[in-house]
Amino acid sequence: MIVGGLLAGLYLYLVGQVAVREVTVRRPRVPAFAWPLRLVDRVNVLVIGTDITLDNRRRVLNVARADALALVTFDPERGRIGVLSIPRDTRAVIPGHGEAKINASYAYGAAGLTIRTVEQLLGVRIPYYVKLGPDSFARIIDALGGVEVEVERDLKYTDSWAGYTIDLRKGRQRLTGEQATGYIRFRHDALGDIGRVERQHRLLGALLAQLKQPSTLLAAPRLLRAVSAHTDTNLRPAELMALGVFALRVRDHPLQVHTLPGTFAPLYWEPDRARVRALVADLFYGVTLEEVAAVRVEVLNASGTTRLARRVAERLAGLGVTRIRVDRSPRPADVTTIIDRTGRRGLVQMVATALGGAAVRREAPAGEPSMTIVLARDAARVLSATPFRRTD
Repeated sequence: MIVGGLLAGLYLYLVGQVAVREVTVRRPRVPAFAWPLRLVDRVNVLVIGTDITLDNRRRVLNVARADALALVTFDPERGRIGVLSIPRDTRAVIPGHGEAKINASYAYGAAGLTIRTVEQLLGVRIPYYVKLGPDSFARIIDALGGVEVEVERDLKYTDSWAGYTIDLRKGRQRLTGEQATGYIRFRHDALGDIGRVERQHRLLGALLAQLKQPSTLLAAPRLLRAVSAHTDTNLRPAELMALGVFALRVRDHPLQVHTLPGTFAPLYWEPDRARVRALVADLFYGVTLEEVAAVRVEVLNASGTTRLARRVAERLAGLGVTRIRVDRSPRPADVTTIIDRTGRRGLVQMVATALGGAAVRREAPAGEPSMTIVLARDAARVLSATPFRRTD
C-alpha cells in the first residue's frame, strides 16, 4: 500500500503538469479536496477519448469526435467509484447545434461543449475532465508492457480507408497497445457500439488490476512519459494525487461500471429516460427514486417574475419529485436559496443542480416541508442558462 500510494502520487502529480491546454470548466464553490491529499466531497470527472477524422483524400483533419465517453464519480461518503459509459451514438441535444450523436459534441466545441452536453443529458454537474488522444491508450498500454485480457471470441475486421486491421483470437492473452486499442475499438457485431462499451469495461478492469501489481513500479518512468505526453486535464496535481490515493483505498466495494441504459434505434442509441433517471440518482447522488418522490418541497416565488415558481415545479417533477407546493414569498430575495431540512446531501445536490447550482442553507429537521426553495431575481436567468430535459 505504501509503495503503491507513492507511485500513484508521483504518477498523478506528473500527469498534472500538462493541465490546462484546452478548456477551463467552472469549479465547485465548495472545494472537494482537503490537505493532505484527502477527498472530502464527491468528484465527477468526464473522460473523453478522441478519434482521427480523415478527408476524402485520407488526410488527417484538425477536427476530432468523442470516440469514447465515460463519466467517473468518486464518492467518499460511500467509499465507492462508479463509471457510466456513454455510447458514442447516443442521441443527445448539443447546445447550439440541436439533436445529434453525442460524439459530435467534441467536433463542435471540444471538451467544453462535450461537458455541457453530458451535463444536460444526465442532469449532473461535471467540473473536471481528462482527455485522451487517439494514440494515448496504446502508448500507455505499451509502457506497462501490455495488458492481460480474456478475449471473448475471435475479432476480425479490416478498415482499408483508415488503414487499420483488428485480428484477435479467442482466449486469454497479453495484448500490446495496438491490439488493446483494436479490442476496445471493434464494433462490427450484432451489439455494435454496446458490445464495444462492454469490451472497454473488461479492459478497464484488467488494466486496474495490473496497475496494482508490484511490477508496475518498474514501468513507472515509461508510464509517466506516455501519460504526460498524451493527456490533457483541468485537474490540479494535488487533486489528481488525492483521487489516486482515494482509489487505492477503495477495497471493500468493487468498481461500479454501467452503460447508459437505452435501446437501439435507426442511427442512434436511444436513452431510456426512466432507467437513466434511476441510475443517475443512485450512482451520482446516492438516492433512490422512492426517496425523491417522498420529499415534500415548497417553492416560494420571491423574484417578482410571474409563473417562475411553476416553471421550477415542472423541472422538479421531471426529477421525480411529486409532492410540490407553490406559493408567493412575503418578501423579496436577492439570491435563490434551497433551505434543506432533510439532511440528505445527495438529494439536495440533485435539486440544486437542476436549478443551475442554487445556494443551499441547512436547517434542523422541523416537520414539513422538508425542503424550501426561495426563488430570487437571479432564478429566471439561471434557469434559462441551464437547459433541462425531462427524463420521464
